[in-house]
Amino acid sequence: MKLKNYHFFKIKGLNQERLFNKLSKNIQLFEINRLEKNLSTFKVKFFDGKKVQKILHEDGFQIIEHKKSGFLSQLAIFCTSYGLIAGLVISVLLYGVQAQFIQNIQVRGVENCAEIEQYLKTHISSKYKSSIDIQQIEHMINDNFDDLSFISGAIVGQTLVVNLKNQIIPPEMQSEFSPIVSQYDGVITKISLIQGTLKVKVGDIIQKGQILVEPKVVNSSGEEFNIQPKAQIYMDVWFEGEATHFDKQVITFRTGKKCENVSVMLFGAEFYNNGVMCDFDNYESQQKTIKLCNNNLLPFKIVKTTYFQLESQTIISTFEEKQDEIINLAKQNCLQKIDGCEIIKNESYRILQGAGSTTVKYVITANILASGENNENLLKQT
Repeated sequence: MKLKNYHFFKIKGLNQERLFNKLSKNIQLFEINRLEKNLSTFKVKFFDGKKVQKILHEDGFQIIEHKKSGFLSQLAIFCTSYGLIAGLVISVLLYGVQAQFIQNIQVRGVENCAEIEQYLKTHISSKYKSSIDIQQIEHMINDNFDDLSFISGAIVGQTLVVNLKNQIIPPEMQSEFSPIVSQYDGVITKISLIQGTLKVKVGDIIQKGQILVEPKVVNSSGEEFNIQPKAQIYMDVWFEGEATHFDKQVITFRTGKKCENVSVMLFGAEFYNNGVMCDFDNYESQQKTIKLCNNNLLPFKIVKTTYFQLESQTIISTFEEKQDEIINLAKQNCLQKIDGCEIIKNESYRILQGAGSTTVKYVITANILASGENNENLLKQT
């Protein structure tokens, strides 16, 4: 059996056998070692130490060495160290006293944390925990700092912790917005307002530039504030295209013949010319300039001028011969003004006779989603 807490004795004296027999009746002895005839060592349990020491003195044995070992011996030493105990008690008392005060202020969650921390350090009159009103501190912050949507304070240990969140303003309310206005003339056929103040109704005839939705709303308290206008507004819009036929028409075209003049320029002056001259009576020209060498210190440039021969021809035809072609051309010119996502409700055309010409005006009536994402070109915010 290994002892963890014990007394060790080294004794000197005669009749040690009688002593050990006497001790063993009531006390357990461990590791008895006879070093000499009258010199021995042994161990006893910690709580038997004083009893053994008393018997040794009564029987006239000399205690040469006596020592204690184990946790219980260290605890016994500590319990008899009154200065250490007093220091520990004082430390505990001081800790208990200072623990009743906050030593630090910590603000989290916003950009101006340092500014708010400094404000609290200046305006909190007492650091005693029981006298600190968390609700009052939250009101102080709310009254002196803007754009806060959440304020929560708590005392954690010896730190006053304040958690904050900035007020989140919807993007549609962060800046000034312009009204939605129409870019076309038409008639309102259907309205679905999302947000904003509606200025038209179904059946209204709309002119280009007229306001459809204003960028504002009024809440239940009668307060007016800006908001991005959004709505789905369907309109009947008229698109018009035209094409003209001339009974007698002169057209000009290239014959395929051409000539090219080449010259080399240096500092704006002609350095070389190939000498080719244009002798066409009627022509059109194109000119192209090319750098002779990018790495050359002298800025030589080649100028090429190409002349194309032109001829004119008079074409005589009647409208009746080209009627289908002119009507289709007027329709195509009209369709080019439509995005292609509108519903065509009606198509019609008129033929206008003039002196030597005939004009076809083609009209398409289309129902459009005037404020939809696919037709933003029909409306604009100004």
